[in-house]
Amino acid sequence: AFDRLVVRELRGLGCRVTVAVKGGPSLNDALMEDAVAVGMTEEADAVITTGTDAIGVKLDESSEEFLEAFHGADAIVSKGMANWETLTEVAAPSPILYIFRTKCEPVARSVGVPVDRCVAKLVPEGWSL
Repeated sequence: AFDRLVVRELRGLGCRVTVAVKGGPSLNDALMEDAVAVGMTEEADAVITTGTDAIGVKLDESSEEFLEAFHGADAIVSKGMANWETLTEVAAPSPILYIFRTKCEPVARSVGVPVDRCVAKLVPEGWSL
């Protein structure tokens, strides 16, 4: 899996990596059993859940464990368009690298690319839409 390769590379650079998966079924997002199945629990320093099955990341519904990891991170890699749609509503607690494919016109416009394009956008600490 792409995610596992990214985690392996980050750890190879000396980074401590915490992976967050969904706390319950949410579209096609990964759950803890998926992380175990692909070996993510062997690659990452920690695998936690968001504590919720919300689409994207809704901080007001997230677990204390997730919130501590989110607010305590030196940097965040956020994969998926729903995370862009939800996390950009709050100030970034640290630099966030968003990685996703634009699937609709409003999101595509928000990042200045056509629909159905891959995006990697780094935003600084404190940034929000």
